[in-house]
Amino acid sequence: MNIRVLFGAVAGALLIPSIALAEFTYTGIEVSYVDVEFNNGVTALDGDGYRVGGFYEFNDSFFLLAELEDQSFDLGIDGSSTEVGVGFHHAFGSTLDFVGSASLVQEDVQVAGFGGDDDGFALGGGIRARLMDSFEVDAGLQWVDLDRGGSDTRIKLRGRYYFTDSFAFSLETEFDDDIDTLRFGFRAEF
Repeated sequence: MNIRVLFGAVAGALLIPSIALAEFTYTGIEVSYVDVEFNNGVTALDGDGYRVGGFYEFNDSFFLLAELEDQSFDLGIDGSSTEVGVGFHHAFGSTLDFVGSASLVQEDVQVAGFGGDDDGFALGGGIRARLMDSFEVDAGLQWVDLDRGGSDTRIKLRGRYYFTDSFAFSLETEFDDDIDTLRFGFRAEF
């Protein structure tokens, strides 16, 4: 998986002028298949799993978010993460939003029945852009600070193809210094 090429393609797509007039929705659910590659220079592991997330807009600018991700890696290693928080969005026209979030994060790793968890928080920000009536992209950064695991900055890029007004297929990549993640999923908005 060449994350740099995918990053360049999505970044290039952001330069395409928008032509749609639809407003964004911040209430719905998303389910994804997850493919993970971990490489810290000493250990290299491949894994896969799933992610389930939900979001609920409770006024014109703020929404709640919750996400659970579960992965199984080589060598019998299992990992999971939970994120719960609040998000903010502000429109810069009908096809471009700034989106920010603050959330609590918990990560858990199990190896042969032994393991532990780590807690912390995350701050994120980026843009959500509608490029065509049925295609949109998100691009952003998320800073995660864990009690024992330290802090890291993640780059997130996501594209969605809406095959109806409320249902979309999604493709997302996320990477930091040690982990490259690719997600394929389905999104339903209400």
